[in-house]
Amino acid sequence: MPLLDVEELVKYFPIKYGLFGKIAGYVRAVDGVSFSIEEESVFSLVGESGSGKSTVARCVLRLLDPTSGRIAFEGKDITSLRGRNLKWYRRNVQAVFQNPFLSLNPRMRVESIVAEPLRVHMGMRSDEAREEVHKLLERVGLSREIGDRHPHELSGGQAQRIAIARAIAPQPKLLVLDEPTSALDVSVQAQILNLLADLKKELKLSYLLISHDLSVVKYISDYVAVIYLGRIVEYAPAEELFNNPAHPYTKALLSSVPEPDPTMRKLKSRMVLPGEPPSPVNPPTGCRLSPRCPYAQDQCKAREPELISIGNGHLVRCWFVK
Repeated sequence: MPLLDVEELVKYFPIKYGLFGKIAGYVRAVDGVSFSIEEESVFSLVGESGSGKSTVARCVLRLLDPTSGRIAFEGKDITSLRGRNLKWYRRNVQAVFQNPFLSLNPRMRVESIVAEPLRVHMGMRSDEAREEVHKLLERVGLSREIGDRHPHELSGGQAQRIAIARAIAPQPKLLVLDEPTSALDVSVQAQILNLLADLKKELKLSYLLISHDLSVVKYISDYVAVIYLGRIVEYAPAEELFNNPAHPYTKALLSSVPEPDPTMRKLKSRMVLPGEPPSPVNPPTGCRLSPRCPYAQDQCKAREPELISIGNGHLVRCWFVK
C-alpha cells in the first residue's frame, strides 16, 4: 500500500461576476490527476507555470478542498477529515514553501517558530520543546544562537533551514516541497538539496516535490510526473524519463535546460513549442498540447489520448508514442 494515493483529483475554481456572484465558468486548474507515493521515495511533479502542480500540492495539504477525486494517506481518505483526525494528518504531512520569509511569522523568534509544532502535535512542555529545538537547529546545520533571532535577521538559506526544521519537528512521514530552492542563490540551493537528501535517509521521509527546475528534479527524484494544463502527460522513474523522454512537451522542457558546457551547446537540439499555453478556463478538445505540438494531426484535436505504458514503468499520454 502506497503512503499517499491520489486518484482522479479535480480542482475547479469558479469565475463569478455581478452583484450576486453568478458563476460564469470555471478555471480547470487540476483535471483528473492520479499518482501514488511509496514510503521513503521522492515523487516530483513538474511543469511550467500555470500547469496546476501547486494546486495539487495544496489539495494534498488540505489547504484546498478538491472538487472531486480521492486523496488517501496510509489507506485513509483525507478529503473529509475533521477535528482530531485532521490533526493527525497535519502532523504526518508537513510543508516547505517557496519563500521562507512568507511562511515564517515575522513577530516570532526562531525558537518559538520551531517549538510551536512540538507543543501542538507532540504535547511537549516549554523546557522539553526548547531542548528539542536546539537539536533540530543543529540537525539542519544552524547554531543554537539562531533561536533568538527573528526571521528578518536571517539570510534566505538560514530561513529555509528554519522552515525545514519546523516541518520535521512533529516527525512527519511526508514532506510537500513546493519549489523549496527557487528563491535561493545557486550555491545555497545545492546546500538545501543536500540537506533534504540527508534528512530523507536519516528520518526515512517521503517527499512530494513541486518544481519547474529540472536539474533539481533530476538530482533528488525517484519518480517524475510531467503535468500540462491540469493533466499528467508523462510519468516514469526519474532516470528513465531523463534518458528517454517520449512526450513532445517533456522533450521541450528538457531541451530548454541550459547547457553548461559551451562545446556541447551547438550539439544540443532545441525543441521550442510555439504560442502560449491555452487558458484553463476553456482547454482545447482532444490532446491539450495539440494547438502547440509540431506533430499534431487531426486525431490529436478530436480525442484526448489515454496514458499508455511503453515499458520500464513509463507512461505517456500521446497518440503517436508506441
